[in-house]
Amino acid sequence: MNSKFQARYLLVAVVLTLSLVAAACGSKKSDDAGGKTAASAGSTDVTQNSSGTPKTGNTLNFALAAESSGFDPTKDRWSTEGTTVGLAVFDPLAAYDANSIAKPYLAESFTPNADFTDWVITLRSGVTFSDGTPLTAAVLKTIFDAHLASALTAPAVADLASVSVTGALTADFKMKEPWASFPSSLTGQLGIVPSPGQLTSANSSREPVGTGPFKMTSWVPDSKFTTVKNPTYWRKDENGTQLPYLDGVIFTVIPESDSAVDAVLAGQIDEAATSIPSAVIKIDAATTAGQLQRVETQGQTESAFAMMNQAKPPFDNLTARQAVAAATDSAAYRAAVDRDVTRPNHQVFREGTPYFTDSPFPGYDLNAAKQLTQQYQTETGQPLAFTLLADSTTSGALQSQFLKSEWEAAGMQVTVKQEDQSSLITAAVLGNYQVTGWGQFGSPDPDYDYVWWISDNAAAVGKLGLNIARNKDPIIDAALRAARATGDPTVRKQQYAIFSDQLNKDVVYIWLARGRYLLYANNSVRGMTQGPLPDGQPSYPVGGPGGFGLAVRLTQTWLDK
Repeated sequence: MNSKFQARYLLVAVVLTLSLVAAACGSKKSDDAGGKTAASAGSTDVTQNSSGTPKTGNTLNFALAAESSGFDPTKDRWSTEGTTVGLAVFDPLAAYDANSIAKPYLAESFTPNADFTDWVITLRSGVTFSDGTPLTAAVLKTIFDAHLASALTAPAVADLASVSVTGALTADFKMKEPWASFPSSLTGQLGIVPSPGQLTSANSSREPVGTGPFKMTSWVPDSKFTTVKNPTYWRKDENGTQLPYLDGVIFTVIPESDSAVDAVLAGQIDEAATSIPSAVIKIDAATTAGQLQRVETQGQTESAFAMMNQAKPPFDNLTARQAVAAATDSAAYRAAVDRDVTRPNHQVFREGTPYFTDSPFPGYDLNAAKQLTQQYQTETGQPLAFTLLADSTTSGALQSQFLKSEWEAAGMQVTVKQEDQSSLITAAVLGNYQVTGWGQFGSPDPDYDYVWWISDNAAAVGKLGLNIARNKDPIIDAALRAARATGDPTVRKQQYAIFSDQLNKDVVYIWLARGRYLLYANNSVRGMTQGPLPDGQPSYPVGGPGGFGLAVRLTQTWLDK
C-alpha cells in the first residue's frame, strides 16, 4: 500500500468496505502488437499483448496480503483482498465504466424517479446461483432487508426506507432522502447478492455462494481460498465464449508484499497487488528487466494518513490535532518511510480528478508544533500524551517509529502499540484508539465514501461507527447531503469543494502520501485488467469496487500456457 500503514487493507467492512490502503496514480494500458512486454510513451503500464483468442483452462495463483473474516456481506469486513475474492464468487449489482460512472452489472437496469427518492432495480433474467437457486427480486429484497437489520451495514443504507418486490425480477427501493448516486454504492460489498441458502446458513461467513464466475471448493483461513469455474455462469465474452476462461483461482495469503513479489518472480504465484514502497521498487526493476507485467490504478486513489479519534482525549481538542499536523513533515515521511515512491498529498481528492480542489492544510512547522503542544497543556492542565496504534508488520513498525520521533520532537509523549490487522480494524471502528495509521477514500464516486464522513455515523466509543474519526461537522453534513441529492456534476463539484475545505479545517486526518497502486503478474497472465462490462462497454480498468484501488475482477483473465 504505500505509505499507508499496513493496516490499510482495512475495513471495508462495514458497509461495503472499509478500506485501508494507500493510493495510486493512473496510467493507461498499451499492448504491443508483437506480443512483447512493452511500456507505451506516457504510460507506466507494462503488459503482454492480450489480443487473439483467449486460452481456456489453467488455474491462476493470486497472492493476498491479508485474510478476510468471512464472506457474508451483512456480517463480515471486506478489504481490498476480501473484495477481490468476493468478486470471484459473487457478482456486484453495479460496476464502474471507464468514465467512473456506475453501470448495471448483475442488475439489468437502474431507474430513478425525478427527484431520486425512488429507484427500480431490474435484475438480469436466467441467472442462477452456483447452487442452482434462481436469482429473483425476492432474493434481492432478502439481502437488503438483512442490511437494514445489520449492526454492521445498516449505517450504509441509512437513507434507504424500504424495498418491495414489484415483479419476478424487479424491486422498488424507496429512499428517505434523494440519493442520485445510489448505483455507485452497489459496486462493492453492499451490491453483492448471496444465495438465500448462504444467508440462512449458520455458517454463512464460511460458505459463500454467489452468481459469480467461480465457486469456492475449500478455504483454509490465513492460508488458501480455492475456487473452481462456475459451470452455470451467466456471462459470455463478445465472441460467445463461456466465461470465465480460467478453470479456477487459488488465493494464497502472503502478508509481506516483498515476499509476494519474490513468489511471482519464482513462478509460485501468477498475480498479486501492492502499494508497499519496497515492493513497488522491486516490481519497477523487474518490469524494466522484462520479468513482470505491471498495471497502475487510475483515477481517484486512496490516501495514507494518520487518523485521530475526536471522541476521546486528547484529539477531541482542535489544538491537539493542529499540533500533530504542524509536527508532521510529510515530505520527510515519504523520503524516509516510502523511499520517495509515493507522492505528495494534502487533501482527500487526487489532483487531476473531477473533485480535486486546492484545499489548504497546515504545513510542517516545528516551532508552531511546540507552541501548540504547550498551548494544549495550558488549556487542559495535561501534557499532550497519546498512543499511536500501528499494524504489526515491518512496514507498520517503520511508519510508527518515524511518526513517534516527529511528534516527540515537538514535546508530545507518544506510545506505540502494534496489533495485527484484524485487531487494529476492530479497535478503530469501535473508537478504541487515539491515533492510528490508515488508508482510505479511493472511490471513483465520492458519494460511496459518504458513510465514513457523515456525522450520523460518528458513534460513541465502544459502538460500531463508520465515521471512524468521529468527526461531527454540520458544514460537512450539509455539503455531503447536497451532493448526494443531485445528478448535476457542477453542483456536486461545488459541494465536494466545500466538504474538502472543511475537512481540512477540522484537521481530521494528517495527510502523509498518495501511493502507487500496482497490479502485477508474471508474463503468462493475460487480461490483467477487469475486462468489458456485460454490455460490452469498457470497464474501469483496476479498482473501483468498494472504493478499493486494487480490487480486481478475474472473470476475463487467462493464462497463456
